[in-house]
Amino acid sequence: MWEIIGIIGTFLIIFILVKYKVNIGVSLILGSLVLGLLFLPVARLMQAIFDASIAISTWELVATIASIAFLNFVYQSTGKSKELAESLGRMIPSKGLVAFIPLIFGVLPVSGGALFSAPLVDVEGDKLGMERERKAFLNMWFRHVPHLLYPLETALVIASFLTGVNLATMILYQIPVLAVGMAIGYLIGLRGMGKNEQVSIKWHYARSFLVSFLPILVAVILITILGVKVFIAVLIGTILLFVMVRVKRGDIVSIIPGVGKMALVAFGIMIFRHIVGVSGALDIVAELTKTYAVWPPVLLVSIPLLIGFALGESSPAITLSLSILLVTYQFGPAAACLAYTCMYFGHLISPLHLCFAVTSEYFQTGTMQVYKRLVPATVATLSFGIPAMILLM
Repeated sequence: MWEIIGIIGTFLIIFILVKYKVNIGVSLILGSLVLGLLFLPVARLMQAIFDASIAISTWELVATIASIAFLNFVYQSTGKSKELAESLGRMIPSKGLVAFIPLIFGVLPVSGGALFSAPLVDVEGDKLGMERERKAFLNMWFRHVPHLLYPLETALVIASFLTGVNLATMILYQIPVLAVGMAIGYLIGLRGMGKNEQVSIKWHYARSFLVSFLPILVAVILITILGVKVFIAVLIGTILLFVMVRVKRGDIVSIIPGVGKMALVAFGIMIFRHIVGVSGALDIVAELTKTYAVWPPVLLVSIPLLIGFALGESSPAITLSLSILLVTYQFGPAAACLAYTCMYFGHLISPLHLCFAVTSEYFQTGTMQVYKRLVPATVATLSFGIPAMILLM
Protein backbone atom coordinates (compact mmCIF):
# COMPACT_ATOMS: atom_id res chain seq x y z
CA MET A 1 0.00 0.00 0.00
CA TRP A 2 2.79 2.45 0.84
CA GLU A 3 4.17 2.07 -2.70
CA ILE A 4 0.88 3.31 -4.15
CA ILE A 5 0.79 6.21 -1.68
CA GLY A 6 4.36 7.13 -2.61
CA ILE A 7 3.62 7.07 -6.34
CA ILE A 8 0.44 9.16 -5.95
CA GLY A 9 2.28 11.59 -3.67
CA THR A 10 5.08 12.02 -6.20
CA PHE A 11 2.67 12.76 -9.02
CA LEU A 12 0.74 15.20 -6.84
CA ILE A 13 3.96 17.07 -6.07
CA ILE A 14 4.68 17.39 -9.79
CA PHE A 15 1.10 18.49 -10.52
CA ILE A 16 1.21 21.16 -7.81
CA LEU A 17 4.61 22.48 -8.88
CA VAL A 18 3.52 22.72 -12.54
CA LYS A 19 0.24 24.38 -11.54
CA TYR A 20 2.15 27.05 -9.64
CA LYS A 21 4.34 27.72 -12.68
CA VAL A 22 7.54 26.10 -11.43
CA ASN A 23 9.66 25.21 -14.46
CA ILE A 24 8.50 21.85 -15.80
CA GLY A 25 12.04 20.49 -15.84
CA VAL A 26 12.63 21.49 -12.23
CA SER A 27 9.28 19.98 -11.25
CA LEU A 28 10.18 16.66 -12.87
CA ILE A 29 13.66 16.59 -11.32
CA LEU A 30 12.21 17.22 -7.85
CA GLY A 31 9.62 14.53 -8.49
CA SER A 32 12.41 12.18 -9.55
CA LEU A 33 14.27 12.80 -6.30
CA VAL A 34 11.16 12.11 -4.22
CA LEU A 35 10.38 8.94 -6.15
CA GLY A 36 14.00 7.79 -6.02
CA LEU A 37 14.34 8.35 -2.27
CA LEU A 38 11.20 6.29 -1.70
CA PHE A 39 12.27 3.30 -3.80
CA LEU A 40 16.07 3.37 -4.08
CA PRO A 41 19.14 3.57 -1.80
CA VAL A 42 20.74 7.01 -1.99
CA ALA A 43 23.86 5.68 -3.72
CA ARG A 44 21.76 3.92 -6.39
CA LEU A 45 19.70 7.07 -6.89
CA MET A 46 22.81 9.21 -7.42
CA GLN A 47 24.18 6.66 -9.87
CA ALA A 48 20.91 6.64 -11.78
CA ILE A 49 20.89 10.44 -12.01
CA PHE A 50 24.50 10.41 -13.23
CA ASP A 51 23.76 7.73 -15.83
CA ALA A 52 20.75 9.67 -17.14
CA SER A 53 22.75 12.91 -17.18
CA ILE A 54 25.47 11.56 -19.46
CA ALA A 55 23.21 9.48 -21.72
CA ILE A 56 23.35 10.34 -25.42
CA SER A 57 19.55 10.15 -25.64
CA THR A 58 19.24 12.79 -22.90
CA TRP A 59 21.42 15.29 -24.67
CA GLU A 60 19.84 14.58 -28.03
CA LEU A 61 16.44 15.51 -26.58
CA VAL A 62 17.94 18.59 -24.89
CA ALA A 63 19.45 19.68 -28.20
CA THR A 64 16.17 19.03 -30.00
CA ILE A 65 13.94 21.00 -27.62
CA ALA A 66 16.46 23.84 -27.25
CA SER A 67 16.85 24.19 -31.02
CA ILE A 68 13.09 24.33 -31.55
CA ALA A 69 12.75 26.96 -28.81
CA PHE A 70 15.60 29.02 -30.27
CA LEU A 71 14.03 29.02 -33.74
CA ASN A 72 10.67 30.04 -32.26
CA PHE A 73 12.15 32.92 -30.27
CA VAL A 74 14.17 34.20 -33.23
CA TYR A 75 11.01 34.22 -35.37
CA GLN A 76 9.29 36.35 -32.74
CA SER A 77 12.16 38.73 -32.05
CA THR A 78 12.75 39.46 -35.76
CA GLY A 79 9.06 40.00 -36.52
CA LYS A 80 8.99 37.15 -39.03
CA SER A 81 6.01 35.51 -37.28
CA LYS A 82 3.93 38.68 -37.73
CA GLU A 83 5.11 38.97 -41.34
CA LEU A 84 3.83 35.44 -41.97
CA ALA A 85 0.32 36.31 -40.80
CA GLU A 86 0.19 39.70 -42.55
CA SER A 87 1.27 38.34 -45.94
CA LEU A 88 -1.21 35.48 -45.57
CA GLY A 89 -3.97 37.97 -44.84
CA ARG A 90 -3.44 39.55 -48.25
CA MET A 91 -4.10 36.25 -50.02
CA ILE A 92 -6.94 34.57 -48.13
CA PRO A 93 -10.53 35.80 -47.61
CA SER A 94 -11.73 36.52 -44.07
CA LYS A 95 -13.62 33.23 -43.80
CA GLY A 96 -10.47 31.25 -44.35
CA LEU A 97 -8.21 33.72 -42.60
CA VAL A 98 -9.81 33.29 -39.16
CA ALA A 99 -8.67 29.65 -39.36
CA PHE A 100 -5.31 30.21 -41.04
CA ILE A 101 -4.11 32.98 -38.71
CA PRO A 102 -4.02 30.77 -35.57
CA LEU A 103 -2.68 27.91 -37.69
CA ILE A 104 0.25 29.99 -38.95
CA PHE A 105 1.03 31.37 -35.51
CA GLY A 106 0.77 27.79 -34.28
CA VAL A 107 3.87 26.82 -36.28
CA LEU A 108 5.70 28.57 -33.45
CA PRO A 109 4.49 26.38 -30.55
CA VAL A 110 5.19 28.66 -27.58
CA SER A 111 3.28 28.64 -24.32
CA GLY A 112 0.32 31.03 -24.44
CA GLY A 113 0.95 31.72 -28.12
CA ALA A 114 -2.78 31.95 -28.82
CA LEU A 115 -2.58 35.53 -27.55
CA PHE A 116 -0.54 36.49 -30.63
CA SER A 117 -3.24 35.37 -33.04
CA ALA A 118 -6.29 36.48 -31.02
CA PRO A 119 -6.26 40.17 -32.10
CA LEU A 120 -6.10 39.27 -35.80
CA VAL A 121 -8.80 36.60 -35.43
CA ASP A 122 -10.91 39.23 -33.66
CA VAL A 123 -10.60 41.70 -36.56
CA GLU A 124 -11.31 39.14 -39.30
CA GLY A 125 -14.13 37.57 -37.28
CA ASP A 126 -15.83 40.95 -36.94
CA LYS A 127 -15.91 41.24 -40.73
CA LEU A 128 -18.00 38.05 -40.77
CA GLY A 129 -20.23 39.09 -37.86
CA MET A 130 -18.89 36.37 -35.56
CA GLU A 131 -19.78 36.29 -31.88
CA ARG A 132 -16.97 36.22 -29.33
CA GLU A 133 -17.44 32.56 -28.40
CA ARG A 134 -17.03 31.43 -31.99
CA LYS A 135 -13.86 33.49 -32.43
CA ALA A 136 -12.43 32.04 -29.22
CA PHE A 137 -13.16 28.50 -30.44
CA LEU A 138 -11.52 29.13 -33.82
CA ASN A 139 -8.45 30.67 -32.19
CA MET A 140 -8.03 27.62 -29.95
CA TRP A 141 -8.94 24.87 -32.38
CA PHE A 142 -7.00 25.82 -35.48
CA ARG A 143 -3.91 26.75 -33.48
CA HIS A 144 -3.70 23.37 -31.75
CA VAL A 145 -5.22 20.64 -33.95
CA PRO A 146 -2.36 20.80 -36.53
CA HIS A 147 0.01 19.94 -33.67
CA LEU A 148 -1.31 16.38 -33.89
CA LEU A 149 1.40 15.88 -36.50
CA TYR A 150 3.54 19.01 -36.50
CA PRO A 151 7.18 17.81 -36.22
CA LEU A 152 8.27 20.88 -34.22
CA GLU A 153 5.66 20.28 -31.48
CA THR A 154 7.77 19.43 -28.44
CA ALA A 155 5.23 17.03 -26.91
CA LEU A 156 5.14 15.00 -30.13
CA VAL A 157 8.95 14.92 -30.21
CA ILE A 158 8.96 13.74 -26.58
CA ALA A 159 6.40 11.02 -27.38
CA SER A 160 8.61 9.79 -30.21
CA PHE A 161 11.71 9.77 -27.98
CA LEU A 162 10.09 7.96 -25.07
CA THR A 163 8.25 5.30 -27.10
CA GLY A 164 11.03 4.78 -29.64
CA VAL A 165 8.56 5.24 -32.51
CA ASN A 166 9.96 7.12 -35.49
CA LEU A 167 8.64 10.70 -35.62
CA ALA A 168 7.86 10.54 -39.34
CA THR A 169 5.88 7.33 -38.78
CA MET A 170 3.82 8.97 -36.03
CA ILE A 171 3.10 11.89 -38.34
CA LEU A 172 1.90 9.53 -41.06
CA TYR A 173 -0.49 7.78 -38.67
CA GLN A 174 -1.89 11.10 -37.48
CA ILE A 175 -2.89 12.42 -40.92
CA PRO A 176 -6.46 10.97 -40.93
CA VAL A 177 -7.14 12.30 -37.41
CA LEU A 178 -5.90 15.74 -38.46
CA ALA A 179 -8.12 15.70 -41.55
CA VAL A 180 -11.16 14.84 -39.44
CA GLY A 181 -10.27 17.48 -36.85
CA MET A 182 -9.91 20.20 -39.48
CA ALA A 183 -13.22 19.22 -41.10
CA ILE A 184 -15.01 19.29 -37.74
CA GLY A 185 -13.47 22.68 -36.97
CA TYR A 186 -14.90 24.00 -40.22
CA LEU A 187 -18.34 22.52 -39.63
CA ILE A 188 -18.62 23.81 -36.06
CA GLY A 189 -16.82 27.12 -36.44
CA LEU A 190 -17.06 28.32 -40.04
CA ARG A 191 -19.96 26.70 -41.87
CA GLY A 192 -22.55 29.28 -42.87
CA MET A 193 -20.32 32.23 -42.02
CA GLY A 194 -19.91 34.83 -44.76
CA LYS A 195 -19.79 34.36 -48.51
CA ASN A 196 -17.15 32.96 -50.78
CA GLU A 197 -14.93 35.96 -51.42
CA GLN A 198 -12.81 36.38 -54.51
CA VAL A 199 -9.23 37.20 -53.60
CA SER A 200 -6.56 38.12 -56.07
CA ILE A 201 -3.30 36.54 -54.99
CA LYS A 202 -0.50 38.96 -55.81
CA TRP A 203 2.97 37.57 -56.29
CA HIS A 204 4.44 40.15 -53.91
CA TYR A 205 2.47 38.79 -50.95
CA ALA A 206 2.90 35.16 -51.95
CA ARG A 207 6.64 35.69 -52.19
CA SER A 208 6.71 37.41 -48.80
CA PHE A 209 4.85 34.51 -47.22
CA LEU A 210 7.03 31.82 -48.80
CA VAL A 211 10.25 33.60 -47.85
CA SER A 212 9.09 34.08 -44.24
CA PHE A 213 8.00 30.45 -43.99
CA LEU A 214 11.07 28.99 -45.75
CA PRO A 215 13.25 28.20 -42.67
CA ILE A 216 10.40 26.26 -41.03
CA LEU A 217 9.51 24.56 -44.31
CA VAL A 218 13.11 23.43 -44.83
CA ALA A 219 13.25 21.98 -41.31
CA VAL A 220 9.93 20.15 -41.75
CA ILE A 221 10.98 18.66 -45.11
CA LEU A 222 14.33 17.51 -43.71
CA ILE A 223 12.59 15.80 -40.76
CA THR A 224 9.59 14.20 -42.44
CA ILE A 225 10.88 13.36 -45.91
CA LEU A 226 14.64 12.95 -45.54
CA GLY A 227 14.61 11.57 -41.99
CA VAL A 228 17.17 14.04 -40.65
CA LYS A 229 17.37 14.27 -36.85
CA VAL A 230 15.13 17.03 -35.56
CA PHE A 231 17.81 19.16 -33.90
CA ILE A 232 20.00 19.06 -37.03
CA ALA A 233 17.08 20.00 -39.29
CA VAL A 234 16.04 22.85 -37.01
CA LEU A 235 19.64 24.07 -36.80
CA ILE A 236 19.76 24.23 -40.60
CA GLY A 237 16.46 26.12 -40.64
CA THR A 238 17.79 28.56 -38.03
CA ILE A 239 20.99 29.19 -39.98
CA LEU A 240 18.86 29.92 -43.03
CA LEU A 241 16.79 32.38 -41.00
CA PHE A 242 19.98 34.13 -39.83
CA VAL A 243 21.07 34.46 -43.46
CA MET A 244 17.70 35.98 -44.38
CA VAL A 245 17.35 38.52 -41.57
CA ARG A 246 19.65 40.59 -39.41
CA VAL A 247 19.41 39.40 -35.82
CA LYS A 248 20.66 41.85 -33.21
CA ARG A 249 23.09 40.67 -30.59
CA GLY A 250 20.75 42.00 -27.91
CA ASP A 251 17.91 39.84 -29.28
CA ILE A 252 20.06 36.72 -29.04
CA VAL A 253 21.08 37.54 -25.48
CA SER A 254 17.46 38.18 -24.49
CA ILE A 255 16.22 34.80 -25.75
CA ILE A 256 18.96 32.68 -24.13
CA PRO A 257 17.11 32.42 -20.77
CA GLY A 258 13.97 31.18 -22.53
CA VAL A 259 15.94 28.59 -24.49
CA GLY A 260 17.68 27.53 -21.29
CA LYS A 261 14.34 26.95 -19.58
CA MET A 262 13.18 24.73 -22.43
CA ALA A 263 16.48 22.79 -22.37
CA LEU A 264 15.94 22.24 -18.64
CA VAL A 265 12.49 20.83 -19.44
CA ALA A 266 14.04 18.24 -21.75
CA PHE A 267 16.72 17.37 -19.19
CA GLY A 268 14.11 16.95 -16.44
CA ILE A 269 12.01 14.70 -18.65
CA MET A 270 14.87 12.28 -19.25
CA ILE A 271 15.95 12.27 -15.59
CA PHE A 272 12.39 11.49 -14.51
CA ARG A 273 11.96 8.79 -17.15
CA HIS A 274 15.20 7.07 -16.13
CA ILE A 275 14.46 7.18 -12.39
CA VAL A 276 11.00 5.73 -13.00
CA GLY A 277 12.53 2.85 -14.92
CA VAL A 278 15.37 2.13 -12.49
CA SER A 279 13.24 2.39 -9.34
CA GLY A 280 10.61 -0.06 -10.55
CA ALA A 281 8.07 2.12 -8.74
CA LEU A 282 5.48 1.81 -11.47
CA ASP A 283 5.77 -1.97 -11.78
CA ILE A 284 2.73 -2.08 -9.53
CA VAL A 285 0.72 -0.57 -12.37
CA ALA A 286 1.71 -3.47 -14.61
CA GLU A 287 0.78 -5.96 -11.90
CA LEU A 288 -2.64 -4.38 -11.34
CA THR A 289 -3.27 -4.31 -15.07
CA LYS A 290 -2.51 -8.02 -15.38
CA THR A 291 -4.44 -8.91 -12.22
CA TYR A 292 -7.62 -7.19 -13.35
CA ALA A 293 -7.14 -7.94 -17.05
CA VAL A 294 -7.54 -4.31 -18.11
CA TRP A 295 -8.01 -3.99 -21.86
CA PRO A 296 -4.92 -2.00 -23.03
CA PRO A 297 -6.78 0.72 -24.97
CA VAL A 298 -8.70 1.64 -21.81
CA LEU A 299 -5.52 2.84 -20.11
CA LEU A 300 -3.98 4.18 -23.32
CA VAL A 301 -7.00 6.47 -23.65
CA SER A 302 -7.93 7.31 -20.06
CA ILE A 303 -4.53 7.98 -18.46
CA PRO A 304 -3.21 10.46 -21.08
CA LEU A 305 -6.61 12.14 -21.37
CA LEU A 306 -6.96 12.65 -17.62
CA ILE A 307 -3.36 13.74 -17.06
CA GLY A 308 -3.53 16.12 -20.01
CA PHE A 309 -6.70 17.67 -18.60
CA ALA A 310 -5.31 17.81 -15.05
CA LEU A 311 -2.06 19.53 -16.03
CA GLY A 312 -3.04 21.67 -19.02
CA GLU A 313 0.60 21.36 -20.18
CA SER A 314 1.43 18.99 -23.03
CA SER A 315 5.12 18.23 -22.33
CA PRO A 316 4.82 17.10 -18.70
CA ALA A 317 1.48 15.42 -19.46
CA ILE A 318 2.92 13.16 -22.17
CA THR A 319 5.99 12.46 -20.01
CA LEU A 320 3.95 11.36 -16.99
CA SER A 321 1.45 9.43 -19.13
CA LEU A 322 4.08 7.44 -20.98
CA SER A 323 6.11 6.87 -17.81
CA ILE A 324 3.08 5.06 -16.40
CA LEU A 325 2.16 3.21 -19.58
CA LEU A 326 5.62 2.09 -20.71
CA VAL A 327 5.97 -0.28 -17.75
CA THR A 328 2.95 -2.18 -19.06
CA TYR A 329 2.87 -1.86 -22.85
CA GLN A 330 5.25 -2.18 -25.76
CA PHE A 331 4.45 0.79 -27.96
CA GLY A 332 3.98 0.55 -31.69
CA PRO A 333 3.05 3.55 -33.88
CA ALA A 334 -0.72 3.23 -33.36
CA ALA A 335 -0.45 2.91 -29.56
CA ALA A 336 1.95 5.87 -29.37
CA CYS A 337 -0.38 7.99 -31.51
CA LEU A 338 -3.42 6.94 -29.46
CA ALA A 339 -1.77 8.01 -26.19
CA TYR A 340 -0.46 11.25 -27.68
CA THR A 341 -3.79 12.20 -29.30
CA CYS A 342 -5.77 11.59 -26.11
CA MET A 343 -3.26 13.55 -24.04
CA TYR A 344 -3.29 16.42 -26.51
CA PHE A 345 -7.06 16.80 -26.56
CA GLY A 346 -7.19 16.47 -22.78
CA HIS A 347 -4.73 19.35 -22.47
CA LEU A 348 -6.52 21.32 -25.20
CA ILE A 349 -9.80 21.54 -23.27
CA SER A 350 -8.21 21.99 -19.84
CA PRO A 351 -9.08 25.29 -18.10
CA LEU A 352 -5.45 25.26 -16.88
CA HIS A 353 -4.18 25.36 -20.46
CA LEU A 354 -2.50 28.77 -20.84
CA CYS A 355 -3.77 29.28 -24.40
CA PHE A 356 -7.31 28.58 -23.16
CA ALA A 357 -6.88 31.13 -20.39
CA VAL A 358 -5.48 33.92 -22.57
CA THR A 359 -8.03 33.28 -25.32
CA SER A 360 -10.95 33.41 -22.89
CA GLU A 361 -9.52 36.55 -21.30
CA TYR A 362 -8.97 38.31 -24.63
CA PHE A 363 -12.42 37.55 -26.02
CA GLN A 364 -14.09 37.99 -22.60
CA THR A 365 -15.78 34.59 -22.71
CA GLY A 366 -16.47 32.12 -19.91
CA THR A 367 -15.16 28.56 -19.94
CA MET A 368 -18.61 27.05 -20.50
CA GLN A 369 -19.29 29.41 -23.41
CA VAL A 370 -16.17 28.20 -25.24
CA TYR A 371 -16.92 24.59 -24.23
CA LYS A 372 -20.19 24.68 -26.21
CA ARG A 373 -18.11 24.30 -29.36
CA LEU A 374 -14.75 23.05 -28.08
CA VAL A 375 -16.02 19.96 -26.24
CA PRO A 376 -18.30 18.67 -29.07
CA ALA A 377 -15.46 19.19 -31.57
CA THR A 378 -13.07 17.28 -29.30
CA VAL A 379 -15.53 14.41 -28.72
CA ALA A 380 -16.27 14.15 -32.44
CA THR A 381 -12.58 14.04 -33.39
CA LEU A 382 -11.71 11.49 -30.70
CA SER A 383 -14.74 9.39 -31.71
CA PHE A 384 -12.97 8.87 -35.00
CA GLY A 385 -9.35 8.88 -33.82
CA ILE A 386 -9.64 6.41 -30.93
CA PRO A 387 -11.33 3.55 -32.87
CA ALA A 388 -9.05 4.16 -35.87
CA MET A 389 -5.88 3.80 -33.78
CA ILE A 390 -7.24 0.78 -31.89
CA LEU A 391 -7.93 -0.98 -35.20
CA LEU A 392 -4.34 -0.33 -36.27
CA MET A 393 -2.80 -1.68 -33.03
